[in-house]
Amino acid sequence: MNFIQFHKELFRVNSDFSNYASNHADVQPFFFEGPSIFKPDLDKYAFLISEGVILKYHISPLGKMLYDNFYTHKSIIGLFPNIFYFDDYFEYTTLGNVSGLKIPLSTLDSYPEESKNELFFKNIQRELFWKDSAARMLGLNLQQKIYYILSIMYNFRGINPWDNTYSMPKYITHEILSTMANVSRTRVSYVMSELQKQNVITYNDDGKLVIQDIDFLHDNCGY
Repeated sequence: MNFIQFHKELFRVNSDFSNYASNHADVQPFFFEGPSIFKPDLDKYAFLISEGVILKYHISPLGKMLYDNFYTHKSIIGLFPNIFYFDDYFEYTTLGNVSGLKIPLSTLDSYPEESKNELFFKNIQRELFWKDSAARMLGLNLQQKIYYILSIMYNFRGINPWDNTYSMPKYITHEILSTMANVSRTRVSYVMSELQKQNVITYNDDGKLVIQDIDFLHDNCGY
């Protein structure tokens, strides 16, 4: 799956649904002050994120917590149940303030069937994409893992700049990258330092990560 093209298509599909849902009388804006635990009512609502980032953690029956998914601008939580796990628990954690639309699932009843099918298909692909990405990363070396994750992050930024620069949110830290790549923070810091020396990345005055050469990351991420 070409993740760059896929996220462009996902953004289009979710934007169409967002525009449609915003005219629904029962749709409400929501704001959640974080970082904290996010407890959405997924039986009745879908949550479309406008700003902020939410991590989903999967907690097994034995109590093991694993990073499971990453949601940000135009991502939707709650269109369908968590999949491929039984009798397990999922925990949503915000990385800062989060805002968006709280959309009753009943809104889908009047959504055009063809558009609804595409909405479900693309968002199911998104859930599977992250799990597939984790599996793919097993075959990458340390540098390729970091390049691959940064490429994905850049695509989110490219779709929706958080400010007027090309920077990432400040909460995209070495610690977050190490969790996603399942490597130590020290090793991530080494790779990031080398990228900075090569002028592939830099940091602005606010300490935010800025990717200056996305082509280098795309060409060297192992795909």
